[in-house]
Amino acid sequence: MTREKAERESLVLINEAVSIAEKLKIKRILIVCEKPVLLRAIPPYSEKCQFLVAISNEKLAEGIYHETILCDFQGVGRSDRLDYILRTAVERGNLKKGEKVVCLYSLSGTKLIDSLRVFKSEAHSSHISLHDLKRIGKDIPVDVLYALVNLAVEIGREGREGVSVGTIFVVGDTERVDELSKSMIFDPFLGYPEGERSIFDPRVQESIKQLTLIDGAFIIREDGVVMSAGRYLHAGAGKTTLFKGLGARHAAAAAITAYTNAVAITVSESTGTVRTFSSGKTMMSIRTYRPHLLVKRT
Repeated sequence: MTREKAERESLVLINEAVSIAEKLKIKRILIVCEKPVLLRAIPPYSEKCQFLVAISNEKLAEGIYHETILCDFQGVGRSDRLDYILRTAVERGNLKKGEKVVCLYSLSGTKLIDSLRVFKSEAHSSHISLHDLKRIGKDIPVDVLYALVNLAVEIGREGREGVSVGTIFVVGDTERVDELSKSMIFDPFLGYPEGERSIFDPRVQESIKQLTLIDGAFIIREDGVVMSAGRYLHAGAGKTTLFKGLGARHAAAAAITAYTNAVAITVSESTGTVRTFSSGKTMMSIRTYRPHLLVKRT
């Protein structure tokens, strides 16, 4: 696609977004900009609305007349990217809680505008805080933790094949985690190239969802590469204290983070609740909505 055609198509979508915003009485339009060519398509001024431009590269901010959000979203999968940007905008005060915004972004991967959605920002201001993830994650990149927590929430909410499932993700300090765990099954990720084991790949996420039907933990490297599945964690529990009612899965997750620099994320089979553990303690708890169609395993 030529630059001129890309600019024309982007301008059409931007004009449509302005029209939709006016009809819905929405004041803000968020444009996720991945290519400089898009900047030329954004009108320098509009009486009808305000533009908010999300960029991942500070150099792109040069020459932008509108309010910008500098957000490192390149490492976040496209299915989660807009959600990630909206949460960043809410946390940084670019959007207010409850504010509606028209969003223009690329869902197909062309890096050009090809999708338009209307969101209410309060849906993106509560249970997953980027600030909290940075605090929990120690040296683990926030985009890796963000992808894993979102995946855990999906597992807790959806289950698998109509059955409620639970699981553990252990990310970081992989060598030490390997020493304190052992394989319970033939590893389904063994032998695959690292490029085909990235947590940001939707195919890998679907494979993980399917593998939650088996017991054991998923071990994930700091950069988001899945190292193994079906691991039994056997770190001691002497350094941990859990709330009453939490079972063996949570005890194992807490223990592995007490004896390593890893972070663990659990999904409760009984409730779908997602919890993160660091340094042997529960750091964050997210209660997911689980539809009634899920049935307990017999």
